[in-house]
Amino acid sequence: MNELLAAVDFAVPLQQTGEPMEAIRIAIDTIFTPRNLLYILLATLLGLIAGMFPGLGGPVALALLIPITYPLPANVALMILAANLGGTAFGGSITAILLNTPGDAPNAATVFDGYPLTRQGRAGEAIGASATASALGAILGVVLLIATIPFIRQLSVAFHSVDIFWLALLGLATIAVVTRGSVISDLIAGGFGLILAFHGLNPVTGSARFTWDFDYLLSGVPLVPLIIGVFAIAEMIKLMGERSTISQEEPDIEGVLVGVKAVFKNWKVFLRSSSLGWIIGTVPGAGGTVANFLAYLQAKQTDPDPDSFGKGNINGVIASEAANDAKDGGSMVPTLGLGIPGSASTAVLIGAFVINGVSPGPLLFRENLQIVFIIVFALIISNVLTSLVGLASSKYLIKVTQINVTTLVPIVIIVGLIGSFVIRGQFTDVLLTAGFGVVGFFMVKFGLSRVALIVALVLGPLAEQNFHRAFQISRGDPSILYNRPLSILLILGIVVVLAIPLYRRRQSA
Repeated sequence: MNELLAAVDFAVPLQQTGEPMEAIRIAIDTIFTPRNLLYILLATLLGLIAGMFPGLGGPVALALLIPITYPLPANVALMILAANLGGTAFGGSITAILLNTPGDAPNAATVFDGYPLTRQGRAGEAIGASATASALGAILGVVLLIATIPFIRQLSVAFHSVDIFWLALLGLATIAVVTRGSVISDLIAGGFGLILAFHGLNPVTGSARFTWDFDYLLSGVPLVPLIIGVFAIAEMIKLMGERSTISQEEPDIEGVLVGVKAVFKNWKVFLRSSSLGWIIGTVPGAGGTVANFLAYLQAKQTDPDPDSFGKGNINGVIASEAANDAKDGGSMVPTLGLGIPGSASTAVLIGAFVINGVSPGPLLFRENLQIVFIIVFALIISNVLTSLVGLASSKYLIKVTQINVTTLVPIVIIVGLIGSFVIRGQFTDVLLTAGFGVVGFFMVKFGLSRVALIVALVLGPLAEQNFHRAFQISRGDPSILYNRPLSILLILGIVVVLAIPLYRRRQSA
């Protein structure tokens, strides 16, 4: 396969330029040839399929493609990888909506309202909204990326460690308002998530915590196997005792168009979520999971009917998917501008840069600007293609909701367990997935928020690491926590979020 690809003249050779117009011309010449457009389509479809399989997702799909693209010119290899990256985000939302199984961690928030819509017979509406929000979110994210190119380095370094700490704390504070349950039950679930988050090696001292002499726990509790267990496996256990199919309502195929229109009708939700996703994407290490959850939470907090979230509010799907795809454009800011990965997928992409002899960072914009525009165009094309494929195939996809659970449950459980295994190749991950499937089932039964658990598990390590890093930088001076304007702004945001439950209680009194 590699020899075949190497023998084909895919595109113009790698040229170096820092002039914007010349860089755009080279990018267009590279991408808009019949053969390269075909390979963008294939890479996009591979990304879409990988995104639909729990445990694969963006990083794994990119890692599998790197050896295949290695013999190609750098222009074309990075174009294919960018197209594949664009295809994975929406793919994960399909299984999140239809099976309560996020294809990857950044699709986790989509299940909160996407799956309830499916059970109401509105799977088509959810997929239509997801496809549209994904495509438009990606386009907006890339447009913002292009707009920031003149001052991309300054934007990338705006967030210091202390700012990232407060950003993570803001996300943790939202646990108090994240679900429709009681604040106490949300905090219990969030506390459980923090306990899980702090397993493994201490990021400062390197000492082991809560490992009980199990080497498996030295690297912490893995996120994706836990998510698969808490949502997918737990839901299958629940389905076995509840109903004959996922949805007892006849799926509304015409609802796809309703979902598409919902994005334009709720354009304020879309713009806020996309912008938030892009901003969080620019923060190195924050990643799509943080963007996904925070966008969902802000949509709930600003909605006139927040109690409808988790029951099938289309704005929950729009917010999470718009942010998830917009963050790709944002994550390219630190990735391309500083060589610092903005997410797990872009960390793999940086490896591809190095393999292809291209150094991401400030020099990229001075010497190889055409690479930036090749990635930009490939991301736009792949996201539009992915959404079009999703819309065109939705009438076939939603039929899975009418399959009898006696057939569906074993398939989903097997796929979920296989997905948890392929991430790291450890059978212990499979056992953890099965165990947390039981935990997730009992959390649902006793009214404990799975959302709060995942938010705490994702944001806990981010807050801890940057807290210690900030104090190392300041040599123990606590004033670093409040001597930056951005930090003060985030602290005010935390105060507002924590005041929301008190305000609601006073309103209902």
